[in-house]
Amino acid sequence: MLKNIDPSDKSIKPFKVFKNFTLTNISSGSGHLVLKAVSGSIHNFMTGSAASQSFGRYVEASGGFEFGTYYDIPNYFMIKNAYYENDEPFRPFGSNNYTKTKKVLHGSARVFTIPRNLFGEKVKPGSIQMDVTTGGITYDLRDDGDGNIYDYNYSSSFAAYKSSSWDYDKADANGSGSQVGNAFYEHGVIVITDTGSLWNAGTDTGHDLKYKSTQTIYEYEYIVTLEPNEYNATTNISSTFERSGSISIGKGSKNISQFFPPNSNPTGQGTGSYKEEYNAATKYEGFVTHSDFEPYLTTVGLYNDSNELLVVGKLAKPVKLSKETQTSIVVRFDV
Repeated sequence: MLKNIDPSDKSIKPFKVFKNFTLTNISSGSGHLVLKAVSGSIHNFMTGSAASQSFGRYVEASGGFEFGTYYDIPNYFMIKNAYYENDEPFRPFGSNNYTKTKKVLHGSARVFTIPRNLFGEKVKPGSIQMDVTTGGITYDLRDDGDGNIYDYNYSSSFAAYKSSSWDYDKADANGSGSQVGNAFYEHGVIVITDTGSLWNAGTDTGHDLKYKSTQTIYEYEYIVTLEPNEYNATTNISSTFERSGSISIGKGSKNISQFFPPNSNPTGQGTGSYKEEYNAATKYEGFVTHSDFEPYLTTVGLYNDSNELLVVGKLAKPVKLSKETQTSIVVRFDV
């Protein structure tokens, strides 16, 4: 009993969902790292003597940990070329709206990374809050939604100077010195460019990084419409003559005689010899073929063009099919 669904009765609606995460200085095993980035010469660069950091991280594919080494100078040129160079026609990643985002890289920086599986499509702009303790002082760092990281305690009004005509010079005048870095939401990267008291941010003591991940969920909706007298039949095994049908029962099962037609019962309540499968009967009980028979709908299945069952929808309670009006069932599921 299959029928095609009209294309006008199908719809797909995307919507964004967000999830809260908290990472700390002991979360390196998940891929959250704090890297040093220092400008320097790459002439005759040798890994054996270069300043570096090593971290162990869990690799799901192998089910074990592996170590990675990150060098200060290559780290610096990585973020410089990816986010801070502005040579046309190659634009850096992140916001290039210089009326709202100020990107200045000095000779050193701290790079906080978030693994892709912990932020989805991107870090939600405006959701970053990071408590960083360095030099005995705890700093409250936040993002303004446009890729600027600022010291909230220094200037809690930094993000308030924003409008359609907002520009950084205006914010700088009202919150001078409060910006300390940038957030690159699509890559899960936070760069602290401040070279003062935040130079050792995240490396000499602890930090707590809170943010929201972003993921697009697609809601599929199908309207299944049954016309009057359509699907006026049943596949329920109890409707066949003498309760026959296709029944499969494992060997050694007990108390199974009640499931079989007369004269087909296994002996000894399942301990004797019996067939594992009984072919379905083709004859229905009389009440099923009566003109007043109105079955109840309990389940809707959606199939693809290859006749493969993809989705099963269970109704909260059985619905009696009408002989006079249409019956419409709305099936929704998220992917």
